[in-house]
Amino acid sequence: MKKWLTYVSLGVILFSCVFAAFTMGGMERSYEGSHAAVSAYELQQDPESYDDSFPSGAADAIVQQNLANTRAVNDVTSIVFDFRGYDTMGEAFILVTAVTGSAVILFKKKAEKEDDKDE
Repeated sequence: MKKWLTYVSLGVILFSCVFAAFTMGGMERSYEGSHAAVSAYELQQDPESYDDSFPSGAADAIVQQNLANTRAVNDVTSIVFDFRGYDTMGEAFILVTAVTGSAVILFKKKAEKEDDKDE
């Protein structure tokens, strides 16, 4: 019964993902511009020469604001460390705490099992 329920659940999830992918693929784009002419390599090598005078979408606006506010070459790095630094530090603290707590619990149970075997 458990295997059957597992297969049905995985099938529903797979169907939902495929349906969502096809539905989103048929939607019109949410930005007006075309980014086909932008070379990511050239943008990384020389961000100062990137023409951001008329942003045509979210990507252009992000590049424009990051260059003006942070002067960082990598936009992801500037967002994570400059704009969301405290949030990132908090997430890292939570992750380290969860891993440490899990390790303490698992090693404690392992030590208890070894003590029971010795007796």
